[in-house]
Amino acid sequence: MDVGIVAAVAGGLLVLAGLVLEVRNFVLSTIVGYAGLLVLHFTRCINMVDSSLLFWGAAALLSCGIAILSPREEPHGSRGGNMYLLLGAVAGLLVGMSIDASIMILSAIIGTLLGQLFYARTPKGSWVKFSFSIFIHYFCAVGLKTIVSTAIVGIAVEGFLRNQMAVGG
Repeated sequence: MDVGIVAAVAGGLLVLAGLVLEVRNFVLSTIVGYAGLLVLHFTRCINMVDSSLLFWGAAALLSCGIAILSPREEPHGSRGGNMYLLLGAVAGLLVGMSIDASIMILSAIIGTLLGQLFYARTPKGSWVKFSFSIFIHYFCAVGLKTIVSTAIVGIAVEGFLRNQMAVGG
């Protein structure tokens, strides 16, 4: 088996693992996803500009830093909010990818905000809408990691599709 194929599969699995770990509110989920993005870049499965690669590395480190300094658990001990935010971000990312790749991150941000608003309307999420500062704090603590993890997956998928179209065409 070719080492490049194994590395590409490992990179793809790391990117997806970063997204799955986001549901568990794992602090280093964005670092895992970014490691997958690096593996995909260095195996030439995706082509990224170095400045873009550095930007997403800084975003992954920054979102992890904010998550480390923030409380990890919701008051009820559930992780339902993570799922709402993640589903909103993925839905926003898919809508953005279907329109144009340049707006997929903006649509993921909007999807994450909508996911948090929907979560705040549930009985377990009513604590989020208690005050605006709690809403913003929860968005910064959990939503930023969700946006970065989702954006890394979107960049990997978009880069892979563009690379395959360039090779095939």
